[in-house]
Amino acid sequence: MKISFNWIKKYVYPINFYEKKFFEILSNIGLTIKNYEKIYDKDNKKDFILNIEFTPNRHDIMSHYGIARDIYAFLKFNNYNISIKELKLYKNSYKTCIKNNVSIFLEEKLKKNNFFIRYTGASILNLKIDSSPYWLTHSLKSIGINSVNNIIDIINYTISELGVPIHLFDLDKIIENKIFIKNLNKKNNFLTENNNLIKLDENEIIISDKQEILSLGGVLNNGKYGCIDKNTNNIFIGIICIDPSYIYLIRKKYLFNTKSQFLLEKEIDPNKTIYVLNRLFFLIKKIMKINCEISKIIDIYPNRLKPIIIKLNYDKISKIIGEKIKKKDIKKILLLLKVYINKEEKNYLLVSIPTCRTDIKREIDLIEEILRIYGISNIKGIDNINYVPINYNLCTTENEIQKIISEQLTYYGFKEIISSTIRNYNEKELFELNKLNRKIIKIINSNIDIYNNKILRPTMLFSMVDCIIYNYNHNRHLIKDNGIKLFEIGKIYYNNNNCYIESKKLILSVSEIQKNYKILDFFYLKGIIEQIFKRIGINDYIQKNLEHSFLENCLSILYKKKLLVIIGKIKNIYTNNYEIFYSEWDWEYIISIIINNKIIYKPISKYPIIKRDISFIIDDNISFEELNNFIKNEKNEIIKNIYIYDLYRGKNIPISKKSYTISFYFESKKTTLTKNFIDTYMKKIEIILKKRFLIEIRNKKLI
Repeated sequence: MKISFNWIKKYVYPINFYEKKFFEILSNIGLTIKNYEKIYDKDNKKDFILNIEFTPNRHDIMSHYGIARDIYAFLKFNNYNISIKELKLYKNSYKTCIKNNVSIFLEEKLKKNNFFIRYTGASILNLKIDSSPYWLTHSLKSIGINSVNNIIDIINYTISELGVPIHLFDLDKIIENKIFIKNLNKKNNFLTENNNLIKLDENEIIISDKQEILSLGGVLNNGKYGCIDKNTNNIFIGIICIDPSYIYLIRKKYLFNTKSQFLLEKEIDPNKTIYVLNRLFFLIKKIMKINCEISKIIDIYPNRLKPIIIKLNYDKISKIIGEKIKKKDIKKILLLLKVYINKEEKNYLLVSIPTCRTDIKREIDLIEEILRIYGISNIKGIDNINYVPINYNLCTTENEIQKIISEQLTYYGFKEIISSTIRNYNEKELFELNKLNRKIIKIINSNIDIYNNKILRPTMLFSMVDCIIYNYNHNRHLIKDNGIKLFEIGKIYYNNNNCYIESKKLILSVSEIQKNYKILDFFYLKGIIEQIFKRIGINDYIQKNLEHSFLENCLSILYKKKLLVIIGKIKNIYTNNYEIFYSEWDWEYIISIIINNKIIYKPISKYPIIKRDISFIIDDNISFEELNNFIKNEKNEIIKNIYIYDLYRGKNIPISKKSYTISFYFESKKTTLTKNFIDTYMKKIEIILKKRFLIEIRNKKLI
């Protein structure tokens, strides 16, 4: 976000220090200056435009006046003789204001909807749309906003000043002056202010008149109704407060970026809307060359946001900061931050947090704010520091391995989840768990029936299924093109022969919402597993079919005759008929393998690799694992790699048969392999496969 040094100085005065000191103060209060530039106005007056990076939780300072308040608090506490300007507001008296000629109707179910918070608006009549005065156009231009007309400019100025998005509609175009805030009852086309036609889904929160959609969520407006020109006489101005999670969802769904969306997504203070409108009306009155009329404000606020109450312990402040701060200094900082002290006791304060500070939810958050204004540089160091040294030999090896595997999975598009270790299980699930010799471990918390008790998870499979089904039901629009790819590293707990087991697992899962084509399937997941094996140095493994209580077409992968990984499709009875492919790894075994692996370096051959494919028909009862293990055993110095990459059943293949295609990669360390040599070698491979599996070579006709 761009801010103007001179703009800040309008609010905090007198600032007698140079810009470098100002930059230092911004850093002290936690604002990062990405870069800055020097500009001049028509009178050759210098200004500095700063590009500032904010932490996402500090929406209260995403404006010029918000930053000014923070600077004032810091400077005032540090004994600067400084003042902050109180903004002038329009006195919206019920005696002097005209009656609002607009009626606003809020759909009943939105009053109970957690997404909708507040809507505030008013009409302005008898406007004269004209060019803006120089001070306004220059202020906007300095932060990269082009001038449009006096009304649009003053709205943009107020948004930059106070950080609250404002929208407007041409009042004369609204049918019967009636505005409805509601859920869209069916899919509908919507023309944005950028003339982009998008199709809105059912149940989106919209602002509309009797016929047309005026705005999607108050952040994406209809170009027809929001267009203000010289022919505009009357407008309606509104501010909407909607839950940031909803704004995020519609932005992702409809792929747009606006200033309003940015601010609403960061969360604004709903208790500030009337204040912002009265500031805007004051500025409109200031720049209007004729006397316009402003109506009474309509305010719909079904569930008022109340301040959070926090108990602030003096001893906790000293313990966290590492230094005892005077009580009077603590109270001074709180008052400068507009934190109201409800009650004061010897050892603690009971305080109310202003609703604009949604980042302060706990005592520790408030202590952090006290330290920020007090100044880290004012904390004195101590000579002796007591600490317990970390035994790096015990912990960092596994951490590094976990980091490598997690980064590789993230590179492949997987997202990590962290699920609860406690879950309820039904009778069917518990019966199947007993087959796996994983008897449950109950949490003793009540005397109700065992199946309703909380149980420590004996498998992570159901946690993964719960997460995938939730995303199918709630985020379908986000995953429909890419599917779901998830992983988790966590622990399971079970009783095996009266011995309590705590075991760590890595689980992977892929699932695809589009059922008309298959990409995220068994073979995709197996390919991911093989790539990770290759990365961590696991090569000589064996694959076997496995009967599993929760998986069908299950395959086990063994390393040195010990089970390492299982992979299969989760049975539909546990997945609401969604196709979910699942893999579970023995994490402790993986770690031990990697730690004990010796790294062997071999020089890269300077001779080229040659690839040859062979396609053949084989009996359908011969398993993939049997064929795969046999082919792997045929590797030698000449055959570098072997991959089975295609399986086909269908046209031109007998019912009791199937077709495989295998790729062989040949490489020599000593010489370039000739065509005749490779042809001879491939003939030997055909003879071996015919002898072992009675295969029939498929001859592909060139077209």
